[in-house]
Amino acid sequence: MRIALLTCLTVLAAMLGGTVPAATGPAVGSSYYVVTPDPRLCPSPLCGGYWVSLANHARTRCHDGLLRPRCYVASAISTLTRKPMATALPAGALVRGELGARTFGDVGELGILRVAEAWTPLGRTTASGQFYRLQDSGIRCIRAPCYWLRATRLNSGSKSTGSDLDLTATGASQGELDRVQAALRSPSGLLAVGRFVAAADGGRVFQATRVCVRAKQPRA
Repeated sequence: MRIALLTCLTVLAAMLGGTVPAATGPAVGSSYYVVTPDPRLCPSPLCGGYWVSLANHARTRCHDGLLRPRCYVASAISTLTRKPMATALPAGALVRGELGARTFGDVGELGILRVAEAWTPLGRTTASGQFYRLQDSGIRCIRAPCYWLRATRLNSGSKSTGSDLDLTATGASQGELDRVQAALRSPSGLLAVGRFVAAADGGRVFQATRVCVRAKQPRA
């Protein structure tokens, strides 16, 4: 009872003092961004970095606090090496990371992208749909439909299941498709863009327009 009383008095004192306990924010690098290299020709670092947008969101909060359809970052920094990424991020890559800011000499403060994970796109088609993490749950059934595909919508956490995965529209080669199957069975799964559609057998098929596999990053 004494401990409970002390706890209540502490909370009451905080409320009367106009303070509340700080809210716990998301883990560092918990968001996923779509990355496109900046093709503009002007002196670096004002050009030549990347355009990034928060997956499954119409607007992204940039380093200056403003919401925009996409944000310019002058550099992509690995959280492992704390240096610029050794390999440039390709168009359509997905990155788990966070936006920050850094001062670039006389240019002033510009946005940067801190990269915890990079995911390389496979195939050459234009992506459309929503962004998901896909995983093979290991479930196998005697009769169809069999909901073996586990899907988590990026940057929202909403979960769903599917009975099949259609990769036809991705344009991936056979070798790339082999990598996709291996990624589906891995702990990290596969990142994909697409949508669920109803199947003739009563199931739900995820029709992918782009797939991304996790890229290796150099150690610090």
